[in-house]
Amino acid sequence: MRINPATCIDCGACILACRYDAVRSRTSSTSDLKRFKYTVAIPSSTLFTQFGPDVMPWQVAGGLMAIGFDAFHDGTIMCPMVSRALDTYLSECRGPWPKISVTCPAIIRLILIRYPDLVPHLIPLHTPRELSAKLARRRLAARHGLRPEEIGIFYVTPCAAIVQSIFRPVGPHASHFDGSFSVAELYGPLLKAIRAGASIPEESFDPRGLVWAQAGGEGAAMRNVNTLSVTGVADVTHVFDNIESGAFRQVDFIEAHICPDGCVSGPFLVEGRYAARHTLSRLLARLEERQSFKEEVVRSLFHDHFFHMEDEIGASPVQPLAVDLREAIRRRQEKQRLLQRLPRKDCGACGAPDCATLADDVVLGLATIDDCVFLRLERAGPARQENGHE
Repeated sequence: MRINPATCIDCGACILACRYDAVRSRTSSTSDLKRFKYTVAIPSSTLFTQFGPDVMPWQVAGGLMAIGFDAFHDGTIMCPMVSRALDTYLSECRGPWPKISVTCPAIIRLILIRYPDLVPHLIPLHTPRELSAKLARRRLAARHGLRPEEIGIFYVTPCAAIVQSIFRPVGPHASHFDGSFSVAELYGPLLKAIRAGASIPEESFDPRGLVWAQAGGEGAAMRNVNTLSVTGVADVTHVFDNIESGAFRQVDFIEAHICPDGCVSGPFLVEGRYAARHTLSRLLARLEERQSFKEEVVRSLFHDHFFHMEDEIGASPVQPLAVDLREAIRRRQEKQRLLQRLPRKDCGACGAPDCATLADDVVLGLATIDDCVFLRLERAGPARQENGHE
């Protein structure tokens, strides 16, 4: 089987589905850390939901430093700031409505490929994780007298989509991260370090961004209550189809996630999503707001374009069978003739997900009709009889 990068949205479903572990995400390794003089870990807020409600975030942060990172940077502190920036953006922009969150890279890829008309609906602001990396590099370079390229900033991610957004950005802008580690691959060493007593000062952590870990958290943190949260491929495509048809214009903001419960159900997590949600609710109930920021600071940063993406996001729709209309008709007719020959079992044995995709690949010269196992068996039958085999 092949992965077609033109249609892949980096959701990571193939990693979970493949029982042979043939598909893996390109995360970083310990050798990547050695390329930098100073290394920083910025974890997803979902990391703090993986160790039960009795393990505090500052213990997890201390564990990251204990297993080899030079510094921990709290990315959750940027979440409430982005929430205020989103409120400011929605109050000043003029549409088109509804605006769509860019937190989930798989959602952006889905829109670029399948819904290019919805590209203007995407929020043109950076995510909290990218802004955290941008700010951390700037501050640490000044504090330690280092060049920005001497600092390696790594994200601890719950999903493959974010990994891909670092190596293959979903927009024209480059990522501010130098690599990433999955929560699952760091879980064991982190748990050992936490049990050994690793920790950082409590006051260095701001818990308000933890709510972003679950679906609906981004919208809940905003003052604009006219928001909608949707999760899962089926429901997301249903909503996006309706937006293309003119529906949901009364909604200001849509928070969409490919995973069923948002980031807290990412494929790179260890805890099941129900246990993680329980831990998150317990942590939010126990932690009080420990830090605050001035609203005028966020507004000033917003108007200085600190939150804004450097370039506009452009669509990348799947290429048609042909650009020339006459050639496209000829190829479409050829595809129909191929489909009449194929068994339409959609077994996937040829490497394509169904017979229609195989026919497309044959027309485009990416495969041959002989890739179909059933057609090969049909031709092999008479040949075997001629050779005296039953």
